[in-house]
Amino acid sequence: MTSRMVRRTRMAGFGARVPVCLVLLLAGLAVPADEARADSNECRRVPALSEGPAPALGRITAAGRTAFLKDGLAQDGCPEAGAACRERAYLVAGDGVILTDRRGSHVCATYPGARDGVDRTGWLPAAAVADEPAGALTPEGWFGTWTRAEAEIRLAAGVKPGTVAVKGDATWGMGDPERMRRGGVHTGEIEGEVTPAGDAARFAMGEGGSVPVETADAYTCKVWLRRLGPWLVVDDNLACGGANVTFRGVYRRRP
Repeated sequence: MTSRMVRRTRMAGFGARVPVCLVLLLAGLAVPADEARADSNECRRVPALSEGPAPALGRITAAGRTAFLKDGLAQDGCPEAGAACRERAYLVAGDGVILTDRRGSHVCATYPGARDGVDRTGWLPAAAVADEPAGALTPEGWFGTWTRAEAEIRLAAGVKPGTVAVKGDATWGMGDPERMRRGGVHTGEIEGEVTPAGDAARFAMGEGGSVPVETADAYTCKVWLRRLGPWLVVDDNLACGGANVTFRGVYRRRP
């Protein structure tokens, strides 16, 4: 979030016999994770590319301050326009955002903080945000070194015409001095060559090189990339490195 936002925010045991009525009650209470998130109107994660609606560009057009709104996990009944759902963090006209879910009169948006590299995701009133065309993208529009906290991805021309070579490194735990002292930092890497379809690309890391995501198994590193305005959005299947290592996030091109 920008500096102005920072200033204003931020059972029965084994062998025990369980009554049938209790089993039925527990079964009725069990709710799949996706349904639970839907019921809570969750909006707090960076855009996903492997599932859900495709992210799009947006820009704040409302005058004054447009405050982020809490989701249902933070407070029942949110997001709503009332003071009980209003966050301290806010955006102003002209701020660019990445849009994902839309529910009723609200849209889930991620604001990539330009100054401090901190992203903020939350609900915004849909009326305060206008969709913004992303514009045409050439293969050269992918090239460069893209960074976020604990990750770097380098995109360059591939061997074959029209392809993009991808190389990246990520860590988990570099911000913890104690973990660094005892060598507990986990690492991961990605490498492949893709043919972008406009502003989107994806690949899996096969033994002999890049393979289609659809043919790779669940244990193979899979990567999704999307160029949106000044940002590179990345998603993976959490199989591209050590424990807790992920390339997911919004990246900015290094000058």
